Amino acid sequence: MEYGLFDPGDIQLHASEPGTIREVGYRTTAGVARQRLAEAGVTAALAEEVRQAAVPSVARAYARSTAVRAVVDRFEASELLESRSFDAASGKYVGRWLDLALLADDLGVARAGALLQAVYLAATLAELPDDAPVDLETADLTAQRPPGQRTLKRVDLQGAQELPVALRSLKPRVREAAEATPGRLEIVEWARERAHRAPAAKERLGAIEEALATRQPPTRGPLAETALWNLESKLARADTAGALEQLEGLEKRRGRTPATIYLRARLALLAGSEEPRSIAERVSALSTSIGNFPELQLLAAQAWARAGEKRRAEAFARDLHQSTAVDEVLRMQALQVLDGLRDAPRAPSNRPSPASSRPPRVVSDAPTPRSPESIPVENVAIPQAPRPPSGTELAGEDGNRSAMTAATPAEPAISGRGTAGRSSGSLRPLPPGTTLPTYRLEARGDRSWSLPPPEETREPERVETLSLPPGMEGEPPPSDEAPRNPTVARLVCTYLARDLARDLRTRHGIELRSDLDGLETAQRYLREALVDGRVRTPDEEREVMRHGAFLGELVARRLGGRWVDVDSRDAGVWAMLVPSRSRADEVMRVWPFGRVIRFVVMGHRERDLVSYLLELEARAR
Repeated sequence: MEYGLFDPGDIQLHASEPGTIREVGYRTTAGVARQRLAEAGVTAALAEEVRQAAVPSVARAYARSTAVRAVVDRFEASELLESRSFDAASGKYVGRWLDLALLADDLGVARAGALLQAVYLAATLAELPDDAPVDLETADLTAQRPPGQRTLKRVDLQGAQELPVALRSLKPRVREAAEATPGRLEIVEWARERAHRAPAAKERLGAIEEALATRQPPTRGPLAETALWNLESKLARADTAGALEQLEGLEKRRGRTPATIYLRARLALLAGSEEPRSIAERVSALSTSIGNFPELQLLAAQAWARAGEKRRAEAFARDLHQSTAVDEVLRMQALQVLDGLRDAPRAPSNRPSPASSRPPRVVSDAPTPRSPESIPVENVAIPQAPRPPSGTELAGEDGNRSAMTAATPAEPAISGRGTAGRSSGSLRPLPPGTTLPTYRLEARGDRSWSLPPPEETREPERVETLSLPPGMEGEPPPSDEAPRNPTVARLVCTYLARDLARDLRTRHGIELRSDLDGLETAQRYLREALVDGRVRTPDEEREVMRHGAFLGELVARRLGGRWVDVDSRDAGVWAMLVPSRSRADEVMRVWPFGRVIRFVVMGHRERDLVSYLLELEARAR
């Protein structure tokens, strides 16, 4: 059919070898090609008439997929009748959006397939300036023919005027279910690329994307529950009215979950109630620790983009966009992030280095234990611990093995006073406690516990004035020495947690509370302070200890955990036992300081402390 745009004088010749000249194609201009079709009665006006006759019933009936069916009535003639390829064996055009071969068979018009293609070409040429070049390449075809043979054929376009009438009278045959492709993402990518070429159609093409952006409720995953999905859909419409109250109601009934943490972060980004960088860092850490939760990855990309971190936003968005296992709407939204970043200038990072961002330390008048800043390092050691070679498996205390990956095997992850590592060519351990499992189940035996009250009746405390453990109200503040027994260890943790909260309030204006929000806030500042995963100074060692103590206090107050083993020189292997409400015969052994050290060393490769505590809470129920 394309030969109808050219005449013999438009031929393009090329000497493929000495003395041999072959046809390689034909060239004309859009204005001339348009005139040739018009002389045969095929015009842009006819193309629009064909489109109106096909939309909506015929177009929907012959749409190639469910996604196309949803938006096919928004296509122009030059889009609706677009062909993807020509099948020379059958002599039929394969449509991009419609099943053109089946439609041509059903129309009852001679050469309907070629006529539909001529109408499509007329609509397409109408969008081009008169001097735009129009080429037809035939080199592959003439290479198989004798030199001097021409391929140009006369095209008969009689009957094109019958197409609108045939379409209006057509009764589409009953068809099988539409194909899976083209999917939503393919349509959106096409629409965005077309919008770049035809800015005037941007609004209409944007409406196509919006029509495809509605997600179906998931049948599984963190957001599968109806109440959570309704809130997610509300935020997807950028409707934040009453969302916080709904979230708080959900958490009061069910407790904090990864889904509510995600929804809180999404709400904070929409409402602008928190710095995008803080949201991005928190969500990035959570996304690496929770599988089958692509919404976290998308939110991380959006938050990094809002924070001006183009490279980080691109990394999250590109991974999500390229994942074929993810819902198409999420992939579309990831594409939207990438498109928004394409022309955006890379904002310089205004994040100060950890060393320069740390103001002078404020010393409180309240007595606090000196660990490890003032407790001798030989008593509470966080030893030097270079990262292992990439892919090395390290055994934990119970023999469980876990794969650790590090980018720079020769560089120490935590350095300071303590045991030196071995040479860079040999296996070197992570700090004590970091290779231990999340928890280890043990028989409860004759141990007895007084379990904490249920979560719904428990009010979080201000950590700066955290109450002393039961039975220790009259105990004096701990001394400078490392704790020698579990009772003193608990007291040390209470005072260290108070000290952490006081410091965060003085330096950052943050009021820390003994709940998941408090842990989320504390871990964010810990990661900012030790962004490269290395502990070099006594102040930084103390930072790790204070956060480990805070985590230990949350385990004790929320889950009824007790310190049992604190006699090691390495705080990373200090252990607590946590009872189970539903399994009276078992307890969990956990290592809070070891988990905090692991969080520091592994960075974003390790799930965050909130996820860790949520896992313990789920098991303890």
